[in-house]
Amino acid sequence: MLVEPGGRPEADFTLDVPRSELLSKRLKEDKKWRFRCRLLTSFLGLVFFLLSVMAVSMILTRGKRMFGSMV
Repeated sequence: MLVEPGGRPEADFTLDVPRSELLSKRLKEDKKWRFRCRLLTSFLGLVFFLLSVMAVSMILTRGKRMFGSMV
Protein backbone atom coordinates (compact mmCIF):
# COMPACT_ATOMS: atom_id res chain seq x y z
CA MET A 1 0.00 0.00 0.00
CA LEU A 2 1.46 3.33 -1.16
CA VAL A 3 0.83 6.29 1.13
CA GLU A 4 1.15 9.83 -0.23
CA PRO A 5 3.07 12.39 1.84
CA GLY A 6 0.68 13.97 4.28
CA GLY A 7 -1.98 11.41 3.38
CA ARG A 8 -3.33 13.44 0.44
CA PRO A 9 -2.17 13.60 -3.19
CA GLU A 10 -2.26 17.42 -3.21
CA ALA A 11 0.13 17.53 -0.26
CA ASP A 12 2.98 16.70 -2.67
CA PHE A 13 4.71 20.05 -3.29
CA THR A 14 6.77 18.88 -6.26
CA LEU A 15 5.98 21.05 -9.32
CA ASP A 16 6.10 19.39 -12.69
CA VAL A 17 6.17 21.45 -15.89
CA PRO A 18 2.39 21.60 -16.59
CA ARG A 19 1.55 22.54 -13.00
CA SER A 20 4.35 25.09 -12.98
CA GLU A 21 3.03 26.71 -16.17
CA LEU A 22 -0.51 26.70 -14.79
CA LEU A 23 0.70 28.30 -11.57
CA SER A 24 2.66 31.02 -13.39
CA LYS A 25 -0.35 31.76 -15.62
CA ARG A 26 -2.61 32.05 -12.56
CA LEU A 27 -0.09 34.33 -10.84
CA LYS A 28 -0.01 36.63 -13.91
CA GLU A 29 -3.80 36.81 -14.01
CA ASP A 30 -3.96 37.53 -10.28
CA LYS A 31 -1.36 40.28 -10.67
CA LYS A 32 -3.41 41.93 -13.43
CA TRP A 33 -6.55 41.70 -11.29
CA ARG A 34 -4.81 43.27 -8.29
CA PHE A 35 -3.45 46.08 -10.48
CA ARG A 36 -6.93 46.86 -11.83
CA CYS A 37 -8.41 46.86 -8.33
CA ARG A 38 -5.64 49.13 -7.06
CA LEU A 39 -6.17 51.51 -9.99
CA LEU A 40 -9.93 51.63 -9.46
CA THR A 41 -9.56 52.15 -5.72
CA SER A 42 -7.05 54.98 -6.22
CA PHE A 43 -9.29 56.69 -8.76
CA LEU A 44 -12.36 56.44 -6.53
CA GLY A 45 -10.35 57.70 -3.56
CA LEU A 46 -9.21 60.73 -5.53
CA VAL A 47 -12.74 61.48 -6.73
CA PHE A 48 -14.23 61.22 -3.24
CA PHE A 49 -11.42 63.34 -1.78
CA LEU A 50 -12.02 66.11 -4.32
CA LEU A 51 -15.79 65.95 -3.79
CA SER A 52 -15.40 66.18 -0.03
CA VAL A 53 -13.04 69.17 -0.33
CA MET A 54 -15.53 70.88 -2.64
CA ALA A 55 -18.43 70.13 -0.28
CA VAL A 56 -16.60 71.46 2.79
CA SER A 57 -15.54 74.55 0.84
CA MET A 58 -19.13 75.21 -0.25
CA ILE A 59 -20.40 74.73 3.32
CA LEU A 60 -17.81 77.03 4.89
CA THR A 61 -18.14 79.80 2.30
CA ARG A 62 -21.92 79.37 1.97
CA GLY A 63 -21.50 79.25 -1.80
CA LYS A 64 -19.79 82.65 -2.09
CA ARG A 65 -16.65 83.17 -4.11
CA MET A 66 -13.62 84.04 -2.04
CA PHE A 67 -11.19 84.57 -4.91
CA GLY A 68 -11.53 86.05 -8.38
CA SER A 69 -13.55 89.03 -9.46
CA MET A 70 -16.14 90.31 -7.00
CA VAL A 71 -18.63 91.27 -9.70
